[in-house]
Amino acid sequence: MRSLAIVIVTVLIAFSAARAGLQALTEECSAAGTLSRETYLSGVSAHERKFTLYLPPCYQASGASYPLLLLLHGSNADDSQWARLGFLDALESAIRADEAPPMIVVIPYGGSVANQNRFDGLSYDRILLDLLEQVNDRYRLDGRQAIGGISRGGFWAYHLGLRFAADFVAIGGHSPYFDPDHASPENNPLDLARSLTADTRLRLWLDRGPVDHAADGVDQMHVLLRERRIPHAYIVHAAGDHSEATWRQNMGAYVDFYAGAFAGYDDKPFAREAPSAGGGIELWLPAAGFGALLTSIDSADFDALLAGALDQRLILSHSNAERLSERGIDLHLNTRLVADNLLFNELWRDKRSFTLLPFDQLHLRLRPLWLDDAPVVDQLAEYPLSFPSDAPNFSPDLLTRVTLSGTTALARHTLPAVERIGLEQAASGIRDYVRRADYFQITHEASIAASCPRHTESVLGGANSMCMLQDHARLFDILDVDVVDLTGNHINDFGYEAFEHTLEHFEERGYALVGGGRSVEQARQPLILERNGSRIGWLACNNIGPYYAFANDNPDALGGRRPGSAYCRGGWLREALPRLAAEVDLVLLTVQYREFEAFTPTQRQRLDFQTYAEWGADIVIGTAEHKPMTFEFYRTRRAETAFLHYGLGNLFFDQLPWGNRRFFLDTLYIYDGELRAVELFPGIIEERARPRLLEGEDLFNFLHFMFIQKNEF
Repeated sequence: MRSLAIVIVTVLIAFSAARAGLQALTEECSAAGTLSRETYLSGVSAHERKFTLYLPPCYQASGASYPLLLLLHGSNADDSQWARLGFLDALESAIRADEAPPMIVVIPYGGSVANQNRFDGLSYDRILLDLLEQVNDRYRLDGRQAIGGISRGGFWAYHLGLRFAADFVAIGGHSPYFDPDHASPENNPLDLARSLTADTRLRLWLDRGPVDHAADGVDQMHVLLRERRIPHAYIVHAAGDHSEATWRQNMGAYVDFYAGAFAGYDDKPFAREAPSAGGGIELWLPAAGFGALLTSIDSADFDALLAGALDQRLILSHSNAERLSERGIDLHLNTRLVADNLLFNELWRDKRSFTLLPFDQLHLRLRPLWLDDAPVVDQLAEYPLSFPSDAPNFSPDLLTRVTLSGTTALARHTLPAVERIGLEQAASGIRDYVRRADYFQITHEASIAASCPRHTESVLGGANSMCMLQDHARLFDILDVDVVDLTGNHINDFGYEAFEHTLEHFEERGYALVGGGRSVEQARQPLILERNGSRIGWLACNNIGPYYAFANDNPDALGGRRPGSAYCRGGWLREALPRLAAEVDLVLLTVQYREFEAFTPTQRQRLDFQTYAEWGADIVIGTAEHKPMTFEFYRTRRAETAFLHYGLGNLFFDQLPWGNRRFFLDTLYIYDGELRAVELFPGIIEERARPRLLEGEDLFNFLHFMFIQKNEF
């Protein structure tokens, strides 16, 4: 769904003046390139085999040497595939326009052996190596080689290119077929890629359509390369599937990639520089299993354990205990120590335990704990487990925090409650916390209406219509809101003009908007957040309606043209999520889902959220449920773990039952492009209009209640 931000998904290749010699050659040359079908006697298969050969313009007359591009066809195709799809025409046009260097292209016919999973003396890779040897003897080559393939050919391109990485400058995979069980580790590209390092000079390309049946394997390779910080291009096209029609549309981009690989640059065109890690330190955090029944540690208890007092809740791994000792932190001799590989299991089982660990060991199934009810990362100047280091594991310059909230409607009974206690009091219970985040999001339900709270003939929501007073919108300023989620199903209750007026107000105040707008296109527009080395793509949508809450561009549809929220249409999200995932480090999807009076999701809701994760969302949050709901760490087919929170509960809403007055605020800890942890802020709504942090026994009981709803916790 996404680390040094090393994956660039829109490739713009520009060539430097170093090509002046080749330019002069092509200007003097008027002959076209030549295309022929050649044969060679394979010493591997012991019979004559065929390949298509492209020689660049004026090859015979120039006497120059050229780079070699080896292109492999897909299953049930032959060596005419690349020419039929227009690659050679696009290449020659690029050479003529001085947008690509002249090159020799060899496209072998694989036959049945190319579809066999055999890796012996008669396998396809041996045949290709034999062909390369003979091509080098026959033609004038300058030593630069690139290899690429479509579908099954993409598998062989990565198989051969990774095994002999020093012999190639680039590998291209166009809907390549990868599977963890497709070949043994010594032959599987998904395993061979693990030998690459971040400083590789090998240029790598992966692309696919949004509904490509090879998507799982392509995404697994992308995730593997990204986690190992290997520079690569990863493209999910705006439309298309696993077909020649899709590949044909992208031949120009393929030419640009291979041309760029031969251009002779010293830099890495697919890498962007990471921000400076100035102020780097070695940071240790208190952390607990995600389902632990605590959120904070008292500083007095923390100082005491660092001074050698025994804290029965503390569990340490052997290696971390040794590292702390080297830092001069000698813990009590009876501190519970466990093997490194058992630490997580121990924390997961003991809901009242916590550990101390370096920041780089923090992962999604652990929760960072606070110190004196405030995040540790906001107390670094006085915090005792923050050390100067020549090998830092943390820099504030690489951390981005996003805090998400549930349903907010300053309407109905909440409206007079806010009038009674005042905006400052309404905000006081959460203000200090949410303002710590780099981005705080409000899920907006009710538009500003001039006649509010009186119903008029124009209301669409009937007796249940919701609206917000203009003055009450100042609450967003007091809370320092950054992002307004417009997927609420009551946003058009008081008519479309009221919503458009609300949009104008939010835009004037400088809020970022997501999930709604004046048109379908605007409502579907992803919000891109770029901060501290992370690029976050955010989509939001309404899954349930009513119809008049959806943005609509069709004048003949029910209700006609109107502003509104983005509808969670499967076809749109199926294309938009993988495309966005290819452009950013992390994809966040917030969903106004059907409301249930339950603390656990229905099977349908689980399936929908999991499907969104499969399509490319790294984080899926239900923002409309009126009760807080359970969590899930969902392992996708692309081998990533997505964080699913099925419902945050109400933030500002007028429902009185026990469950409807309790909520979560989720704070995402995104470090250097990676979701490192989720911090929970459990709270309760008081006086119908003042959410605040739960404390003491209420906090313990609420967490216990929520985590036992799901056996995983």
